[in-house]
Amino acid sequence: MNRQSVSLGARQDAFFVRAARAAAPWTPALLFCSIFALALAARLHGLGAKPLWLDEVFTAQRSSLGVPTLVADSLSHRHSPLFFLAEHALASLASGAAGLRLIPALAGAMSAALVFAIGRAAGLTTGALLAALLAALAPLHVAFGQEARSYTLMLAFTLVALWGLVRLAAEPERAARPWREGGALPAAWAAYGFGTLAALLTLGDAAPWLITSNIAMLVAILPRVGARRHFLARWFGVQAAILLLSAPLYGAMLAAVHGQVMESFRWIPELTWRFVWRDVASLYGLRDATMVTMRLLPGPSPLLAPFALALGAVGILALRRERGARAVLLITVAGLPAVLILISPTHPVLLPRYLLWSAAPFFVLAGAAIEVLPRPARPLFLGLSLVLLMMNLRPYYHAETKPRWDLAAASLANRMTPSDIVLVADGAAPVMLMTYLDALGRGATPLVATRHRSKAEATLAAGGHVFVFYGPAGQGKLPPESPFFAKAGALGVAGPARPIGKEIVMEKINPPGTGIVVCDRTGTRPTN
Repeated sequence: MNRQSVSLGARQDAFFVRAARAAAPWTPALLFCSIFALALAARLHGLGAKPLWLDEVFTAQRSSLGVPTLVADSLSHRHSPLFFLAEHALASLASGAAGLRLIPALAGAMSAALVFAIGRAAGLTTGALLAALLAALAPLHVAFGQEARSYTLMLAFTLVALWGLVRLAAEPERAARPWREGGALPAAWAAYGFGTLAALLTLGDAAPWLITSNIAMLVAILPRVGARRHFLARWFGVQAAILLLSAPLYGAMLAAVHGQVMESFRWIPELTWRFVWRDVASLYGLRDATMVTMRLLPGPSPLLAPFALALGAVGILALRRERGARAVLLITVAGLPAVLILISPTHPVLLPRYLLWSAAPFFVLAGAAIEVLPRPARPLFLGLSLVLLMMNLRPYYHAETKPRWDLAAASLANRMTPSDIVLVADGAAPVMLMTYLDALGRGATPLVATRHRSKAEATLAAGGHVFVFYGPAGQGKLPPESPFFAKAGALGVAGPARPIGKEIVMEKINPPGTGIVVCDRTGTRPTN
């Protein structure tokens, strides 16, 4: 090899080194955008395919109101109007179920990208990417991104705040510097303050974040700060601003509900180990679950949930050098469930949607596990993880994750006459039936629905029919199915029970003495 070729090779190597150094500052931003694009694609795919359920119907109804009525209705139902005002503004640009879910999809995708940013703030490299992939492709998190509700918007704001808190924990001495000296992490302080305030203004469910973040500050940040007086003055100033600016909303909400805040949680089932496992497996263990009943659905790999939980445990060890960031992540993972478990004996509140933001720091811990591998092995593990996560997500798009009240309404529209009545197990079922009857253009026919047998008996006595529906419209408690149908069947002549999807069963009760032959669950029997 001559001297000229060696010189040419050296110049080429130097060029690539300079190019890599020039690209390095842009790499995190490019990865952030790539994660956002991947997560958004996962949430936009089939965005309007699944039917609306009760809470989404309420979102559609509320966002269609005039602004003053919208605000009053939100406050009277213990909700901040912010999300519904955003939906109201978007209504002129997008319609249908997909349009209603567009804001949650964007917020959910941004949340996955913010998980990447939090991982980077915690000192991770490849681990930040794995954490973001977990958040982007976890089935239940994609499902929340396809829900016309405010949970992913609150999640995105909370993760902005968590990014700021992790940055403060990573460099606590800088966080305490006077502003005039520079380098006092103003972006981290602003992110924590703005994110916390915006989350509280979006949904009252962000209140545990305010508690948890203060605990994290006391445990993970303050002991490592030298100039504590400066730090505490700044911290208390931010807290005061958050409380001062959010107080008018919560004051108006308390006035609207006359102080009865916890009454809206009466419908939540009591805390059981089975319930806890559903929450853990679906939120942290990458399992798919139905949105209303939270029933776990089968996935391609039953061992994925234990493996994801094991990754979280390994990640705690991998972050041992980043003590401040690790402590903040651990506290924010465990703090929210701990607060809700303490409340649950009096008012059960342990539901995935109330635990949603605690999954993000868990994903960061799980992503950190990849950094215990040798560097050459990490890209292969990351690629395999991407393939496995996409395979795990695919069944979600075809699964029935919401009750098919659209099919129930279509079935009813073809059979019901004005003299008939609907008997329901869930008192909210008529809302769902009327919503879809309106969509079918059959809303002009009055729908008479009841949960009381006496009204059904009167209809049968007058020669009408009773259509019995058993299935969840919302997340309230249902009576046991068999006794419910046994009591309904005793009213008249019960036809065959007809399943509608996996969550709803319909049965038609004919007046006594119709002289027809029907089939029940035990076979054919003659009627009067």
